[in-house]
Amino acid sequence: MNVEALRSCGIPTFTEAIHVDAYRRDLWPRDTFAMYRHGTLPPAPTVVVTPRNASDVAHAIEWANREGIPVVPYGAGSGVCGGARGRQGSLVIDLKRMNRILSIHPATQTVHVESGILGQHLEDLLGKIGWMTAHSPSSIACSTTGGYIAARSAGQFSSRYGVFDDMLLAASAETPSGNLKAGLWTPNGEEDLLPILCGSEGGLGVVTDMLLRITPKPQQRWLRGFAFDNIEEAWSAMREIMQSGLWPSVLRLYDPVDTNIGGKTKAGDNKAGNGAFGWIRKTALNNPKLKHLLLNIPLSMPNLLNKIGGLLGNEVLLIVGFEGSLPVVNAASETAQTILQAGRDLGPEPGLHWFKHRHDVSYKLAPVFVGGAFADTMEVASTWAQLPALYRSVHGALAKNVAVMSHFSHAYPEGCSIYFSFAGKGDLNVYDRAWSSALAAARDAGGTVTHHHGVGTLKSVAAAKEAGAAIDVWYEIKNQYDPNGIMNPGRPFPELRPEVEEDTSIGPPEGGPVFEIDAVSLLAKVDPEAEPATLQMALKENGFQLQITPDKPWGDWLRALRRDAVDAWECPLVAIQVLTNDGIRTRISPAPRSAAGPDLRWSTMRRARVEWVQVPIRPLSSDTVIKGGHPHIERTDIRPRWHSENCWGFCSTQEHLSKLCVGEESDELEPSRSPEKTP
Repeated sequence: MNVEALRSCGIPTFTEAIHVDAYRRDLWPRDTFAMYRHGTLPPAPTVVVTPRNASDVAHAIEWANREGIPVVPYGAGSGVCGGARGRQGSLVIDLKRMNRILSIHPATQTVHVESGILGQHLEDLLGKIGWMTAHSPSSIACSTTGGYIAARSAGQFSSRYGVFDDMLLAASAETPSGNLKAGLWTPNGEEDLLPILCGSEGGLGVVTDMLLRITPKPQQRWLRGFAFDNIEEAWSAMREIMQSGLWPSVLRLYDPVDTNIGGKTKAGDNKAGNGAFGWIRKTALNNPKLKHLLLNIPLSMPNLLNKIGGLLGNEVLLIVGFEGSLPVVNAASETAQTILQAGRDLGPEPGLHWFKHRHDVSYKLAPVFVGGAFADTMEVASTWAQLPALYRSVHGALAKNVAVMSHFSHAYPEGCSIYFSFAGKGDLNVYDRAWSSALAAARDAGGTVTHHHGVGTLKSVAAAKEAGAAIDVWYEIKNQYDPNGIMNPGRPFPELRPEVEEDTSIGPPEGGPVFEIDAVSLLAKVDPEAEPATLQMALKENGFQLQITPDKPWGDWLRALRRDAVDAWECPLVAIQVLTNDGIRTRISPAPRSAAGPDLRWSTMRRARVEWVQVPIRPLSSDTVIKGGHPHIERTDIRPRWHSENCWGFCSTQEHLSKLCVGEESDELEPSRSPEKTP
């Protein structure tokens, strides 16, 4: 292996153990547990490079392709699924030197950034001039924009601003076959591969820079807690808020166990750890002699522990938040409170406490591993109609092996994500069994196997099963850009195409032009070749109308859709059913906004016959004025628009912008001296 060839290009290159050992793993809890329990680690890479620009990245990939060694892109290493874990003999490309804001465009509300910038640094720099991306994952201090693309990340305010995929307008990547430009930067006449690049976890190439939507920082923020007698009433309130067009920044519901453990419905006593199990956590984590005992004895009896948790009561906590201009926040919060009347108003403290501590969980897991146990999280998602069955199915599968609780967040008009937190005794077999059964349960219940943590090593096989016959699109495009298979092999999908079993329960659609209406999730399966006016007439007979009305049949409109044609909070398409050239029917249902690898819907539509598309609808009576004393505010005013005419009264001067963008180009976190024009 000719490492000197890399150094001769001027790329910072490291082969010493003190450097390469740091890249053996990301934060996949299985590897963390194996390290603490058995002292084992994934293999170390052979060489690490820290490129300073896209040219360095291209040279490094060219070298690896010539040498025939795998490439593992590395952001900040905060992934929890093994997407960036070590691989024997690999080249790691660490992108953290590429950490600049290249240009800011207030008129189009976009920012051009490199992929190695940390999320918190980006928000801090944008915040100086009154802007934000509004992407706020719990790992924001130790994750990069490149990582957000790799895993199709979702931040804690995704209900209002969308997931990272929604904010992403364009990206550039270096691949073994050359440069790939996607999204709004796609060359004329070429296929837009941004949906495939986003979620690819380095399997196609290394993203070097991107164009993102930004939005003005809110003038006002409103947060409040509500206690509901049971989870079903809280689900109903969440769904009605999202489907009423109020676009909250936060909708976060804790199930009964999670509510009781934190004691969060007790007004004036909302600190995590003061609930029914608070004394166990405090004692276990502060007394080394009792740590192992108090963690492993109860975790060895997960069924009993879960039953005890279930006896603590049915009350649940829902946190609700709105932000924006003062008139918008007042109008939205007043209308929401009429929907929340079934709950007990706990005041602002639960919401403010969550906001202040919303990133803390990322730093509290190490003591569990040190104590000889393991802890992990799993997020799944489904439409509102399937949500109860998904919750019961996955919770039941996990409860047989581990102590489990959950919360519901990342809510959308069409559905919601469920975030399970669980802990188990110190046994890798228990860990693997819990995950295997839970992933199968999610698929059986019609949910997606991951919402925002990505796929990695952990969920590769499960994500491939979810993709069905559409996975052929991935292997076709990967072979085009990475013919030798050196880019992060086996992630997000297995290296070798798995056998795809045809689902015999899937048949051709009958009737039409509207095949099926999901009135709970406000979705309709429609004929992609039907004229919009025909669809509107058919929907009107059932009391509904299209949420988005295209100017041509859905199939043609979706194939030609540009990234900037809809706002980030809009979801123009949920699921599709296609008949492939091999005669196999398959459905792609990333419900909703899943991060189970690349979004295969768009490229599949160009390669197969589309039999139906599932699109958002709304009741005919939904175009009403916002409730309360706000006669001049319509529901359309509540939306977080990405247009310069709606900047919530904020105006950024060119002088202020130029001050941010002036500075010597360096490896430090500074914007470039010469802002580039948007490609």
